[in-house]
This record gives sequence, C-alpha cells and structure tokens, in this order.
Amino acid sequence: MDPAAGAAREHAGIVGLLDRRAAVRAALELLRTEGDVVWVAEPVEGDSPDLTLAQIAGDRTGQLRGLTVSHGLGLTGKVAGTGTPSWVDDYLSSAEITHTFDRVIDLEGVQRLLAVPMGRLGVLAVGARTTGTFGGRAVARAEAVADEVALAVAVAERARLAREVAVHEERSRIAADLHDSVGALLFAIGSGMAGLSDALGADPELAARLARLQDQAGEASVALRDSLRTLRSSPAVLALSVALRADCAAFRDRTGTAAELVVLDDPPALAPSRTEAVVAGVREALLNVEKHAGASAVVVSVAASVTGGLVVAVTDDGVGLTADTPRGIGLTTTADAAGRLGGTLRVVSDPSGGTTWRLELPCP
Repeated sequence: MDPAAGAAREHAGIVGLLDRRAAVRAALELLRTEGDVVWVAEPVEGDSPDLTLAQIAGDRTGQLRGLTVSHGLGLTGKVAGTGTPSWVDDYLSSAEITHTFDRVIDLEGVQRLLAVPMGRLGVLAVGARTTGTFGGRAVARAEAVADEVALAVAVAERARLAREVAVHEERSRIAADLHDSVGALLFAIGSGMAGLSDALGADPELAARLARLQDQAGEASVALRDSLRTLRSSPAVLALSVALRADCAAFRDRTGTAAELVVLDDPPALAPSRTEAVVAGVREALLNVEKHAGASAVVVSVAASVTGGLVVAVTDDGVGLTADTPRGIGLTTTADAAGRLGGTLRVVSDPSGGTTWRLELPCP
C-alpha cells in the first residue's frame, strides 16, 4: 500500500475537527508513532519571519515550548527557509544544519529529527530518542499528515467564518426589525407629543410633564440607534467594541469621570493580536488620563482610516501636555507594539487644554 495514501485514510478523521488547535493536537498524537516528540512551529504574529514552537507533544523538559526559530537555524528553520522536507539521523553531529538549538535538543534526548513544511501553517517536526533512520516512508507519512492538518485548518476557518456570518446576518435582521417597529413607534410618540405641546395652552405643570416625556423619548431613540449600530457590527468589530466599552465603564467607576465609546463608520475587523494591542493601548491611555489629565470627560472613538485601516483615539478635556512632559514607559511600550504591527501612535495636546492619543493600525 502507498504509505501516503494509507496515512491519508488513517488521518481522515482530522478533517472533521472544527477547531484549529484541536486539529493540530490530533496530528501530533498521530505522528508520535513515528517518534517520541512532535511539534508544530507556527509563524509569529505580525511581520516577523520567525516561527515559534506553539504546540508540542511528548516533550520532557518544557524547554522547547515557546522556542523562537528563525529561518535557516536548526532543522526546523532550514525547512522553513527551503520549503522542502529534510531529516537528520544524528542531530548533534550533522553537518547539514546549524547547531543553534543543540542544548535544548540534547536535554530532550532527541537523536534524530524529521521536518516537513506546512505552507503558511509553518513546519511539522518529528523527533526520535532512539538511533536509526527515518527514510522515505516516514517522510511520506509526515507529509500526508501535514496535508491533512492544512485541510482540517482550512475547514475549521471556513466553519468559523460561516458561524460569524450567520450571527452577523441574524443581528442585522434583528436590527432591521427594531428599526422598523420600535424606531417607527418612538418617532410617532415624539411627533404626537410635539402636537400635544401646541394644544396644551398655558398649563405649566402639564407642559413640564410633557417636556420630560419628550426628553425620555429622545433618550430612548438615541439608545436604540446605539443598539442598532452594535447589532450591525461584524463579530470581530463587536468584540473590540465590547472590550473598549467595558474599559470606559471601569474608568468611570474608578474615577467618576465621564467616559464614552463612539464607534464611527464601519471599522475593519482586526486579527486577535491587533485587537489585543488596541485594547492594551487604550487601557494605558485611560490610565494616563486618570493619573495626569485632571479631565472632566473622555471620549474613546473607533473608526476606519482613509487607507482602510483602523484609527482609535482617546480624547480628554484635561490640562494637556507641556513640551517638556516626559514620555512614560507605558506610552513607549504602546508605540513600540504599534510599530511592530506597522502602525503609528501620536499624542497631541491642544494649547487651550485637552489631549488626543491616536493609534492607527493597518489591516492587512
């Protein structure tokens, strides 16, 4: 039997897994029959060409977990650079690889190592703690499993996207129903009360009660518009909005200072790593406002940039910054994180008071 075909049938169950990490874990367990320790080196988030050993099965020391591997270094880095399978039957003495990771490999007791490329998913590696040789059959088996993992991940991503689209479509339907029903009813109530105001004459008590009702109807209309905007947001944008809204609420609770989130236009969806960078940056900006600004109000705004990226701004009406105000560690850390993602961070003060913290990130 062709080993690749047999392996493909043996691993076909992986395709049914709708979780990316679960699919990779299943593949690692299957490949442990070929060796003692197995890992997947995945691309690092952002623009870095490096890989990180993100998922491992069968390791002993924990030294491999989270290890960063650059292209060309060790066997994993070599395969990442060449895009072709490779193996060494005596890792520590092989002349075909660099020995950047010898100490870790030696601690793990790995004698020989096989690695195959997985395209954009990284590199799959199988290490054995016994002497011997891998040979063509082991390579074919590892390549077959790598192909199945790639297929399983594609299925998982399509399933996740389909779920998000279904949720987004249902939210949009609910938003349309609320606009047509509750929105129309609030408009009719407001129009009716405006007509009553003309018919009341000079009764001040009734006029005051009617004015309060009109204000409440207006507040209800604003709340409805905010809810409709949230319902129409894509799931990724909604996640960012929920996190930032919670941070604004926490800021209000801590300081007693008004803080509101305003989502403009239809901001682009972000990768999880970029969402984390935005949320961490806004929290740092709000902390700086709390410590230094003496503000009475803060607005956090989220919008699409003219280039299709994301712009997040934190604006306060506080005392502002002077030319000699030192740049703190938190601001420097946020700027560095934005730079690694191809973005920029600017902090500008108005001479009359107030400061705007503005983060802009591209959305590749």
